[in-house]
Amino acid sequence: MIRLECSSFAYDGGPVVLSGVDLAVEPGALVHVVGPSGSGKTTLARLLAGQTGAGNGAQFRGALTLGTDRLGFTGGPGDPRIDPAAWSSTVAYAAQRTEGQLSMMSATVAEEIAFGPANRGMPAGELRAAVQATAARLGLTDLLNRDPRRLSGGQLRRTIIAAAVVGNPRVLILDEPFQGLDADARAEVARTLEVLRAAGTALVICAPMLPGAAPGRSRVLALVSGRPVFDGTLGQARTAGLERYAIGTEGSAPDVLRDPRGWAAAAPASGFSVKAGGPLAELAGVSFSYRGEGTRGQAEVLRGVDLRVDPGDIVGLTGANGSGKSTLLQHLNGLLRASSGTVAVAGRPLGRRTATGRLAGAVGFLFQDTDQQLFERTVLREVAYGPAAAGAGREAAQGRARTALAAVGLGHAAGEHPYELGFVERRLVAFASLIASGPAVWVLDEPTAGLDLRGRNRVGELILGHAAAGGAVVLATHDGAFAGALCTRILELKDGRILSGGARRGAGGA
Repeated sequence: MIRLECSSFAYDGGPVVLSGVDLAVEPGALVHVVGPSGSGKTTLARLLAGQTGAGNGAQFRGALTLGTDRLGFTGGPGDPRIDPAAWSSTVAYAAQRTEGQLSMMSATVAEEIAFGPANRGMPAGELRAAVQATAARLGLTDLLNRDPRRLSGGQLRRTIIAAAVVGNPRVLILDEPFQGLDADARAEVARTLEVLRAAGTALVICAPMLPGAAPGRSRVLALVSGRPVFDGTLGQARTAGLERYAIGTEGSAPDVLRDPRGWAAAAPASGFSVKAGGPLAELAGVSFSYRGEGTRGQAEVLRGVDLRVDPGDIVGLTGANGSGKSTLLQHLNGLLRASSGTVAVAGRPLGRRTATGRLAGAVGFLFQDTDQQLFERTVLREVAYGPAAAGAGREAAQGRARTALAAVGLGHAAGEHPYELGFVERRLVAFASLIASGPAVWVLDEPTAGLDLRGRNRVGELILGHAAAGGAVVLATHDGAFAGALCTRILELKDGRILSGGARRGAGGA
C-alpha cells in the first residue's frame, strides 16, 4: 500500500500548489487523478514517486507511507531524505515529458529499457528475458535496436513505459501515459497495465480528462487549483458535472464556437504572395529516407506522397506511431528536405539551399512538445520574437504579440516567464507566437496532446478561425473526435504512404 497525506506543498518559496490531499492506494487498485492544467496532478505524481524536492528548496508538509514505513515531513531541514534508487525499486514513475526520462547513456531501446534494473543489479540473463518480454507486451520488439532519440513521440512514450514496468513494480505512477499514442499502441499499453494490476500492482494514472474506457469502479480523484473537488468511482465521476472544472472525457468532440465572429485568430499576414486559386503548400511525389537507420543503413519513411493544401483547408493526418506523420509535417517548413519529389510553398519550390528561416512568414510549425520552442525570459518577448526576426520594429513586434496573446486568452500573462505558466498556457504561448508571425499555413504536431477540456476547445476555435480567415492548417493527431469535428479532410498515413485522398468536407465536419 502507498499513501500520500499532503497538508501543503510549495516549490522553492512559491505559493502552495497542492493541499488537503489524502490518497491511499491498495495493491491492485486503479486510481485516475484528473484535473485541468495547473491543478497539481504532476506534483502529486512526483510526491508518490518519492520526489519531495527537499534538496531544491521545496516545502512538503505531510507524510508518505509505503508498506509499513511512514515518513513524516514538516517542511524543515530535518525532514527525511528518500533514497531514489531504493524507492524506485518499488514505486516506478513514468513522467509526462518522456525526453526528460531518457538516460542519455543508452544507444538502443533495449538498453534504455534495461537501464534501471541493470543499475539495481538484476542478473544479466534475467534482465535480457525481462526486456524481451516487456518489449513484446508493448509492441517494441522491432524497435529494440533503434536509437531512442530517433523514435516517434508515441514510440518513445512506450519505451519509457516499458522502462518503468520492466521490473514489475508494486506501485506504478503514470503521468499522461497515453499522450501521443495511436489506437493500437494505447490498447497494448492498456492491456499491459491491466496484466500488472491483476498481478497486484497498484496503478495511479494522471491525466487532464476522464478516461473514455476504464473499469467503472476504478477510483477518480479530481483536483482543481491544488485541492480535491471530487473523490469517487469513475461511474460517479461521469455524472458529477466535472465539466465546470474543464475536466471532460477522452474521445468527446470539442465544444467550439460556430459563429466566425467569435473566433479570435487574426487573418494571416504572410510575407508570401499567393496566386489566386493556387495552393498554399504542395508536396508532389515526395519520398524521404533517414540516413544511418536500420540494418540496411537507410529507412524510407515517406514514399511518393502527394498533398495539396489550399486556403481554408484543415487537413488532418492520422496513422500509427512511426507511420511518417511528423516527418511529412517537417517537409512543409523545410526542417527536412525530400530525397526525391518536390515541395512548394505559395507556388515556390523549396530547394536544398532555401533557408528554413525564410519560410517562417509562410509556414508556422508547432512541435508535439511545444516546450522545445520556448526560450525567452518573458511571454511577451517570446511571442514578439518571430515578428522581430522577420524585420518588424520593436513597437510593431510587441503590438502584434499583444494582439496574439489576447487572441489566445493570455493577455494578462505578458510579463510572466513562460515556464512559470501551466502546461496548457505554455502551449497557448506557442500558438500566440504562431499567430504573431502571421504564417498562412499552420503545421501542428499533436496540438491537443495533454490539453484539458478548456484548452482543447480553445485550440479548436483558433484553428477554425485561421481557416475562416483564409489560412490553412495541417495537423497530425491521434485525437479522432477532434479531427472529425474540425478537419475538411482526414488522410491516413501507413508505411509512409497516404492511403486515401480524404473526402473534402466543410470546416467543422459540416
